[in-house]
Amino acid sequence: MKGTLYGTTELGGSGGQSAGYGTLYSISTTGTEQLLYGFDNSDGYYPAASLINVNGTLYGTTVGGGGSGFFGTAFSITTSGSLTTLHTFGSGTDGEAPWAPLLNVRGTLYGTTAGGGFYGKGTVFSMSLSGTNEKVLHSFGHGSDGATPLAGLIYVKGALYGTTSAGGKDGDGTVFALTP
Repeated sequence: MKGTLYGTTELGGSGGQSAGYGTLYSISTTGTEQLLYGFDNSDGYYPAASLINVNGTLYGTTVGGGGSGFFGTAFSITTSGSLTTLHTFGSGTDGEAPWAPLLNVRGTLYGTTAGGGFYGKGTVFSMSLSGTNEKVLHSFGHGSDGATPLAGLIYVKGALYGTTSAGGKDGDGTVFALTP
């Protein structure tokens, strides 16, 4: 935002703010880096996906950590480093391990989890920007619909599109479309 880049490190961080569970950082176009946040496991760990910017607030996911199940989180963070956990995964069939970035469509966040869900093979989920109203739109692993979505979603003409890395007719993954 205005000459500043924002990103994640899946590992790293040490000392007071992080114990190696990953970081969120900013870097200016001239190379000045700043640690915005270091994860400590209770709020998530391994932020593998890229961040998205929605009206000046950054949104992302962690693959693990958060709560007692350690199945990952969705979070928001201000550009000054104030992190809010929006959702902790692993409570029932809501999914586990969100590897991919979130997608914002008209104020609703969409994403995938690589595991969990009703059949244990991953989900497509939605939630509000505040983290409320999280719901599973689809659980993978039933029939030939695929399993283990690792990539992000795209939105085209009213539908969400994505891929799975496994399952499907030949077991090598699928391309899917889903209406929100």
